[in-house]
Amino acid sequence: MKNSMSVRKHISYFERACLFFQHSGLSSSPGSYFIHNKNLGEVRLGTGVGRRAELSSQTGDGENLASMLEEERVRFEALKADLGEEVPCFFLISGDFQRGVRDEGLPLAIFVQPRIEFCFSDELAHGETSYAKDPDAERYACQLLSAFMCNVVEPCSVVQPTLVPPFSDISEEWERLETDETFLQRLENGIQALQDHPQGKMTMMRSFQKRVAKSLDRFDLFRLHARNNGEYACSHFFCLEEGIYSLGCSPENAFEIIADELRVDVVAATCKSGQGEAFEKRELFQNPKQVKEHMVTAETRKSRYASFCVGGIMQHTKRLQIKRLRNVCHLYSLLIGALQPNITMFDIIQGLFPIMGARPKELLPVSDSERSPHHFYGGIVGHWGAGYTGCFLNLRNALIQDDMLHAKVGMGVLRESNARNELVETEDKVSGLMEAVFLWHRGNGARFDN
Repeated sequence: MKNSMSVRKHISYFERACLFFQHSGLSSSPGSYFIHNKNLGEVRLGTGVGRRAELSSQTGDGENLASMLEEERVRFEALKADLGEEVPCFFLISGDFQRGVRDEGLPLAIFVQPRIEFCFSDELAHGETSYAKDPDAERYACQLLSAFMCNVVEPCSVVQPTLVPPFSDISEEWERLETDETFLQRLENGIQALQDHPQGKMTMMRSFQKRVAKSLDRFDLFRLHARNNGEYACSHFFCLEEGIYSLGCSPENAFEIIADELRVDVVAATCKSGQGEAFEKRELFQNPKQVKEHMVTAETRKSRYASFCVGGIMQHTKRLQIKRLRNVCHLYSLLIGALQPNITMFDIIQGLFPIMGARPKELLPVSDSERSPHHFYGGIVGHWGAGYTGCFLNLRNALIQDDMLHAKVGMGVLRESNARNELVETEDKVSGLMEAVFLWHRGNGARFDN
């Protein structure tokens, strides 16, 4: 009998992990997660909740808001006591953490430690059990892998998505929470506020939403969004609870801890992809606004993280490279420092929020003038285990609550920015997700050709 799972080089470990996750019935199980860390070259799949810790959402205003946010910090710090440091963990922290606007129906942070975790990589072509809580969990994990090997036919090829209409057409199916004119005015207000701050920068955001069919497999959308999406750093799919899913495809980490080293991505300055090297050179390297945006972001990140490094030193490496994604390109650099002893992700994370902020901080009310919940946009998604902690910015993401899909997009604004150009940048950034949703609704390219 032909071995249906013989390894074929043109089927990536990502695709095999997708097959296993879906065909094993894990993708719709509350607490199950799929996280593809391209920086490490591996996929981790967790299922069965061993431990689960959440930071519930509260609301407040005026003086109550300040005390609520302080209490929120204390409650977040206390989550550590509910988690085992030696057990792998998937986590999702909302961009609404330490923000006055939030969806009360969603937690501000959720940490899940699985009963079983699997790992797929180039070296682990068929997957292996990377963690099992107990012998029963170990046996069940072996059964799942064995059933996958015996019963799932590995595809001969991956179905390539068909061409999609232009952004102007596919975006008509989406609801914008504010008009183009209102958004442009907010951008103009932000640019004007930055005129007195030559080295200032703010992140401004825009919200979209769309009704989606309940009958569609949510994991199929994730595969369409992540597949062929270029040099992203980390993608994820997570079932928070029945009917609620988070998925995304982030171009950058917030930080990674690898043994005693702290690594921070700098991804800033954007142009449309697929236009050729001459276009990229002109739009990124020869555009003073783009270079300044990148360098200001690098300095902001360095000042934010250097205190956690030995001697307060971070090296700026891989300076001004190009990171190419499906629909956009970015300037990319990497900061590296030696981590001080006994520093954990919890020591670092609290000082990051609000991540989608402003420099100087007094411009935050202008930056965060779009007062709708982030639905996990602009927060942290990540995983820890075996001497590694990866915290990634939750960007190019979506949250699906029953039949409503929420999406958000942000862009860096300087005093040299042009409001109309920033509007176009938001369209370029969100177009990848919208294209995936378009194909998903039409049943194109999500699955495999057997």
